[in-house]
Amino acid sequence: MSEPEPDWFDEAVMEALDADPEELLGESYDIEEVVHAYSEQLLDEYAAKYPTVIDDKAESRRRFESRLNQRWGEAFNLFEFFLLLNEQSGASVKQHLIIDGEAEHDPLLSALMRLHARACQVAREVLALMRSGYADGAFSRWRALYEIAISSNFIANHGRETAKRFLKHKIVDDHREAELYQEHQEELGFEPLSEREREQLKERFESVVDEYGGVFKTPFGWAAPELDKNPSRRVVAEHVGLDHYEPYFAFASDTVHGGSKGTLYRLGLSGNAQTEVLLSGATNIGFTDPAQFSAIMLKETTDCLFDLAEELHWPFISLSLQKLQIDLVGTFDTIRKWLEAEIAMSEGNGYTIGGE
Repeated sequence: MSEPEPDWFDEAVMEALDADPEELLGESYDIEEVVHAYSEQLLDEYAAKYPTVIDDKAESRRRFESRLNQRWGEAFNLFEFFLLLNEQSGASVKQHLIIDGEAEHDPLLSALMRLHARACQVAREVLALMRSGYADGAFSRWRALYEIAISSNFIANHGRETAKRFLKHKIVDDHREAELYQEHQEELGFEPLSEREREQLKERFESVVDEYGGVFKTPFGWAAPELDKNPSRRVVAEHVGLDHYEPYFAFASDTVHGGSKGTLYRLGLSGNAQTEVLLSGATNIGFTDPAQFSAIMLKETTDCLFDLAEELHWPFISLSLQKLQIDLVGTFDTIRKWLEAEIAMSEGNGYTIGGE
């Protein structure tokens, strides 16, 4: 299928403007009616071009993803297999622990299983974004995996009461989001919450704050009793020994926020291209960091589940996952080096792998 015409957008605009004004407006030339009539005509032109443009874009995307898979497919598949092993490990732990059904109501198991399931889903999102060529998006999702991992480790270290507080903290978020919604619902054109709904949320909120103190209102307030400082992501990460990933969390945050750094630097662009290309779509570089850091945090979350089980075979499984994680990172890094060498050679820098 042929590539879409690069000027199809401008063509549609010009064709709309070329329409006979008398056919569109009759004798009326009120400015609002002119704008309305020509915008309707433009939508008609868009509609006429829509099938071809969308089909061409789909074909272009298919070809790109095919080329991307030829280069990165081995690494992507290894990441998916690693993900599946972690996912199955979680399911296996649950089967071993929930035998008579009593453990199903254990807040510790509930919190860690839910966090692990969420980690697996986020890892799948990372993989989906990488397979489609969106390295920056993949790295932004890693932030969630990092926060899940530090929460899982903290809960696993401190037990059931901490897990119970973590699960109850949803009440704080429900109340905060409801108040924010109520403040802006009229501007959004949505229905307000009923008085009964707001009162119920407020009662539950005040109840948990009375039980755990004012610090419970903060995002990591559920972790406060075990800490000697005000709770925060960084404090919790330091407490569980994962704060050395904070620089990467800050780096990944640049891809999420609308600031200068995230605008001027894109993970999906090579060095020279940072100043030459305005990236608005998929690329074929930048996947090593999202993959390796996601694998690390996914395994961290899985290991928290292994700590609940006493059987001897769980450490063997954990060690096998660690070895596979190392292989996975090595595979991504090897492909990255080859690609960087190709880019450098194409720019005339004479670069070869290993600097030889």
